[in-house]
This record gives sequence, C-alpha cells and structure tokens, in this order.
Amino acid sequence: IWKLQNSGLGFHSSSSERTEKSCHTLLHSIRKEVHRAYRSARSGETRLSLEHILKLLGVRGEEDVGHVTSIGNEKPEVCEEYWTGGRPVPGGDIADNVFKTKPCDRIPLENLVEILLYAESCDAGLYLVERIKNVYPKVNINLAVGNFGHPLHSCKKVPSVIIQRVPKEDGSAWLQLNRFVRTKYVLVGRNMVDFTYNTDIDRMIRVMNDLKVDAVGGAVRLEPEGRWYAGCYQSTIRNFTLRIQPGHDISSKSCAYCDYIASPFLIRRDLLQRLLEYRSELSGALTFVEMFLKQKQSPEYYTLQTMSCIDVLFHVAGESSGIRGQGVAEIPKHFWFNLAKHWTLDRVILPGQVDYKWTCQDLDISCRKYQNAGVILPRCCLEELSGCVKGFLNLASEYNISVFVFAGTLVGAVKTYGGFLPWERDADIVWDPFAYDHIRGPISKRLKDKFQCDLGPVRLETAYGDNVSACAQALNTSCLYYKLHSRSWNIDLWGDPHLEPYRLNGLINPTQVYLDGLWVSTVPNPGRVARHRYGDNVLGHVQHWQDYGLKTSWESYANFEKKAFLPCPARFVRHACLSGNYLPHGNIQFQDFP
Repeated sequence: IWKLQNSGLGFHSSSSERTEKSCHTLLHSIRKEVHRAYRSARSGETRLSLEHILKLLGVRGEEDVGHVTSIGNEKPEVCEEYWTGGRPVPGGDIADNVFKTKPCDRIPLENLVEILLYAESCDAGLYLVERIKNVYPKVNINLAVGNFGHPLHSCKKVPSVIIQRVPKEDGSAWLQLNRFVRTKYVLVGRNMVDFTYNTDIDRMIRVMNDLKVDAVGGAVRLEPEGRWYAGCYQSTIRNFTLRIQPGHDISSKSCAYCDYIASPFLIRRDLLQRLLEYRSELSGALTFVEMFLKQKQSPEYYTLQTMSCIDVLFHVAGESSGIRGQGVAEIPKHFWFNLAKHWTLDRVILPGQVDYKWTCQDLDISCRKYQNAGVILPRCCLEELSGCVKGFLNLASEYNISVFVFAGTLVGAVKTYGGFLPWERDADIVWDPFAYDHIRGPISKRLKDKFQCDLGPVRLETAYGDNVSACAQALNTSCLYYKLHSRSWNIDLWGDPHLEPYRLNGLINPTQVYLDGLWVSTVPNPGRVARHRYGDNVLGHVQHWQDYGLKTSWESYANFEKKAFLPCPARFVRHACLSGNYLPHGNIQFQDFP
C-alpha cells in the first residue's frame, strides 16, 4: 500500500476513489498500531526496528511526546517547565533553581493527588505526616497504621488525616486506603519513612502527561544508611522462570522505562484499584512485584507503561528496618513460594545471583497436564525426565553396557545444543541386549532406589524370545524392549544388538552428543540423521507427532521450512503457550538467559 501510494501510479480501477480512501484508512491504522508497538516495546533492538518502520511510514517515533497541554478550556494539571542551564546558584548546589516552571492557571495539586501511607506505629506515622506537610501542606493523606499502641495519644495528634488500622502492609491495606481517595491520582507511599522536597510530585505528574505513561516513580535512598539506588528493574517470564534484573534499555526526559520499580509511585486511583483487586493477599514488596508482573503477563490487562525518574528521590526503609527494608533480592525464598505457585513458576532469578528453584511436587505441577499440544513443559518436568535418562545412562556406563540416544532425544540434543525438546513426550535409548541380565538385575534395583525410576517388564520383540544371539543373526531389529517409568514420564529402552554408533569407519571412538551435562554416544553424524529422518529444516520447531494426532512418528509431519505452533488451550497460564511467546525457529529462546 505504501509503495503504491508513493509511486505516483495511483489506483486505476473503476472504484479507484473508494479503494484509495480504504487504503488511506488502512495505512492510518497500520501507523497507529506500529506506533503503539513502538511505545510498548521493551527491547532496544525491537524498538530500533519499529523506529525504522515508522520512518518508512512517515511517522516520527516520538511524535506524541511533548509538553503539557490542556484540552479546550480545561486547566492544565501542571505548568510547563524549562531548563535555565546547569550553572550553580551562589550559596546553593547545581540542582537548585535550574528547572523553572512557566506561570499558568493550573489545577491545584491538592485537587489532583492524595498520598497513601503505611506506618508501623502511630509515632512513625505522625513523623512522616509532619515531614510531608512541611513540603505539601494542602495535600490530603490517608494513613494505615500496623500497631496503634497504648495509649493512642500519638495517633490522635495526626491532623487532618484519615487513619486506618491494618494488620500488615499488604495489597488489602492499600486497597482499603485507596477507597477513601477522591482525586485523580494517588501517591502510593510504599516503604516510605521520610520525606523531603526531593520528592517532586509535580515532576511526576508532568511526566505522566508528557509521556502518556501510567505509573511514575523515582530513585530511592535507604534510611538511615543513605544508600542510593535507581530502583528500575526489567522482568521476564520465560521457560517457567521469572527473572528480575536492574537496568533499563529505553529512557526519555531523564526517566527510564521499567517493568518494576522499587520506589513509591504515582498512579491513577482507578488503575491502582483495578490492579490490586485481582489478587491482594501478598505483603510487602511482593504486593507490587505481582501488581507490575500481572499487567505484563495477564491477557485481561494492557501493558502498563511505568517510568522511574532519576531526579525524583524517595526516602524508604533501609536494611536495618527488617522486612520493610528488603529489596527484591533480599526477600527470602519462602516468601516467593505463593507467587511462584500462583503463576506456575518453578524458578525465580533475582539480582546478585540469587536463584530460587522448586520441584514440580513443591508447586503441585502436573507434568502430564503439560504434555499437551500448544504449550512447553516446565523446567522441573524436564529435570525429572533428565534425571531418569541420565540415571540409566550413568548406570549403563558403570556396568560397561553400550548405549546410545536416538529419535526425538537425539533431535532434542541437536536442536537445543545439548538439552531436551521443550515439548518432549518421552525419551528414546538403545542398549546392548547382550547385557540383559545386568539390566533386569542390579540396574533395575538401583534405578528405583537412587533415581525413583521403575523398570517395567521386558517385552520380547521377536519370535526368538530372550535368545539375543539368535535374534541378532536372523534379524536387523530390536530384540528386547523395556519401558522405564518415572513419576510423569515413560522412557523407551530398545535392546538392539546392531549398535550403529559402534560402526566406527576407521575412527577411534563413537560420536557423542552433549545431553544435559553428559556426553553420550549416538549415531556417527547426528545432524545428518536428524535431517534425513524429519525433513529439510530440522532446526525449525515442529511439535511432537502425538500432538498432531498421528499414529506413528514415521508419518511425514515435520518437513516444513516454517510451521505455526498449535493453538494454546485456554486452561494454561499464558507464559506456557508456544504461540505468542516463542518463535518457530531458534534455540536461544529456550535457554535461561535474559
């Protein structure tokens, strides 16, 4: 459409005028959608690509980023500011009187914002209220107190403040306070213990207006230690792992775009109500970890645009304040458990190399449930499969039994560079049936005792029964078969006397592939076998043959250059879906990297 519009050729059909109007409408919709994606993009690389597309469409990437404007005769919420230069003021510091505001008839701040606070005692609440009133004397404050104490004289001294008693600083407490608010915005004073003029509310409102964002916070200073942090974090959920890391890749007007902010923040009252109503029993920092997380992961919420402005400073509880002073990296593992279980996360990676993991049993995750078309398997499920496979391979090595991996297990090692396919349904191992007595004897017992894997009864694959020598001479096939069971998995063990990997063709050792920490024998040319077995683009992603309702893996189903993932059933958590979260090619997306 764009090429036709700019080619000078136009449209020459009998309905050219109507067609041209339709194309202009479509082009306008495309511009709007690409611009929306540009504003929502969290990756710098993605944003550069979208910016290039916008230039081709004749749209500037930041075309709607400007100064505060009013609609019609409405008063602006804040007055426009301007920079006078970075020269220090005599007797002051370089930050004094550098940004100034143009005079305007604006909406009074007290008609726009109320402040929500939590204090552990009346004395702490009274101190904080007085500190805020020194800077913003007219702004209303709603205070929740954890322990009123006896007597209540200090709480009675708090002037013109709505006071609520709440048992703990959780989502319900903030919801309760928010219901008393009558202004458009609220400043959620989470962990706030002190207040100075450095907490510039006008600056935050200006950012919300200029950059069209939903929540604005700032840097934090831990009290009384004095340590300063930017407080901006990015978060991802992939492969059932939540990763939270400090940093940003996009910024504007000295404010960074963040997925999670550690500071108090300004937000619309109605938006806070909606975000906290969904789930509000978590306490402390986790209340807001989940609040910011769910707006990014839950389909019922649009992506919240959140910023942290480096010049807005909040004074928050420090390390000496116990639980209130804990940042995300200091929150103990057991506090994360409810969030992990609710979101079906078996791993949480936090700043400072903090790495929390849970088993599927810990979280009541049913691996058989996730052996389903359209979804990937939780990490803990693949670890269960890996534990049983590696248990058998290690025991086979200990008893000097020749084994090798093939079929889907080989393809997984080839495609992922050393792992299992995220949509695996079983594992396939070939073993030397002349070692039958070892398999059914000591190996079977040790598999159960050490690895909690049960070896089923032997299945005789030919008329020769367990006479492996006769089977090997007469046929080129498997002679014996076992099914190895774990809690959630079946592993196929094929006893084949014709062990292809050991046809060395003049080489010293068989080819080995890396499989989740082990080097294990396989066919001489793994990539060639995978390509010949499954089709031309074997590195592309096609799900398990059972997901397509096929009777056998030998049916042709994988010879595609690119194939869309199967639909994701609604009963699964959104981040488990292949469609919409993963590309149909590439293996880095399945690795535990940011």
